[in-house]
Amino acid sequence: MYTRGKINPTLPLGSCPEYYNKMKKRQNIVIVGGGHAGGRVAELLVRGSGNFNVTIIGEEPVPPYERPPLSKKVLLGEAGLEECLLWKKKSTADGLVIRLGSTVERVNRQEKTVFLCDGTTLPYDQLVLATGSRVREFSIPGSHFRGAVTLRSFADSQDVSKRFLAAKKMIVVGGGFIGLEVASVAAQRGFSPKVVEASDRLLSRLVPPMIAERIAKTHRDANVDLSYGAMVTRFVSDGHGNVKRAVLSNGDSVDCDLAVIAVGVEPVIDLAEEAGLKIDVGVSTDEQLRTSDPDIFACGDIASFWHPLYAQRIRLESWQNAEDHAKIVASAILGDEVPEPAVPFFWSDQFELSLQILGLPHLGSSVRRKMATDQSAIFLHFDPRERLVGATAFGIAEEIGREMRQTKHLIAALSKYDPESFGADLEIVDQ
Repeated sequence: MYTRGKINPTLPLGSCPEYYNKMKKRQNIVIVGGGHAGGRVAELLVRGSGNFNVTIIGEEPVPPYERPPLSKKVLLGEAGLEECLLWKKKSTADGLVIRLGSTVERVNRQEKTVFLCDGTTLPYDQLVLATGSRVREFSIPGSHFRGAVTLRSFADSQDVSKRFLAAKKMIVVGGGFIGLEVASVAAQRGFSPKVVEASDRLLSRLVPPMIAERIAKTHRDANVDLSYGAMVTRFVSDGHGNVKRAVLSNGDSVDCDLAVIAVGVEPVIDLAEEAGLKIDVGVSTDEQLRTSDPDIFACGDIASFWHPLYAQRIRLESWQNAEDHAKIVASAILGDEVPEPAVPFFWSDQFELSLQILGLPHLGSSVRRKMATDQSAIFLHFDPRERLVGATAFGIAEEIGREMRQTKHLIAALSKYDPESFGADLEIVDQ
């Protein structure tokens, strides 16, 4: 069974009479963070060939789950927790303990011990930090009013989904991936939401203008109102503590009884900083995700890791990155051959269409169009040496997916552009 609450005793998943005797003979692996990366590391370790006591310490009161459905199927009311769980069936693995609703307050690297919020101390032989991200602080007057909400956890998603039933007018603060996914779901649930984006277009740092305009048109066609070049400066109450109106920096005001704040996330690196680990944007690691302390790993959103393909340190926030990092950390702990970091991949569902990003497009200095139909488009990003460093696509998932799978291999080889390799003489387009 799962342990719930901050001070309940920990119970093993799949206990047996000799359980605690067997536990003593094993290497202790403590995983701080009960999200996707941490949960997958635990799963791989207990199913691997090692002999470990694996303990997950998770802040939320539910087992590890996947986040992509939160801004899609859960908001649509088409999925619950069971469909999101990382382990689709309750684990009965010997050697796995999970503490839910608990946090680590401090790490003592010299004694190799973690101190929990309930006063418990746990020894470790190897420690995995997988503390993930939190929503960036958005402190403006009125941000505490009821109806001004964020979306990061399963509980958040359930809350927003329920608020859809009672709300009449809605605003989304931020035109990034999550904000646009929320707007997409809201439109499908009968709203005409307004998205307020501070920059002059959607996803300005992430996709080419041509892709951004296609995404914008898809939203406008579904009655999503897009506002650029303005920020929400304050919320106005109805006099009873509920959001009634949002006031923008350009002087406009927008009536709303639901405001979803989607201004991005930041890595949760406090514990690593306090432990004295090296920090470089995130927790600094090598390509095997070992930190400056060789007995501590960092993975997922918090890891600033060395990527040999790009010969630089990068930090990623994506489902695929959590999967890839879990395999790297588990292999390193098990003593297996450690896979190299994969070509970065990210996707986002916008209504019935898919946005897909491969590699690191922002490293490109020129863009060539690979495909452009009425519904789908793919753009390739090349660095100053004409090497393919990334690709961006938007359209029908099956249509762009085939092309992007082929493109992934070209990126992995940092292929230099020539018409023969890329199948055509591709014209450079404005970025």
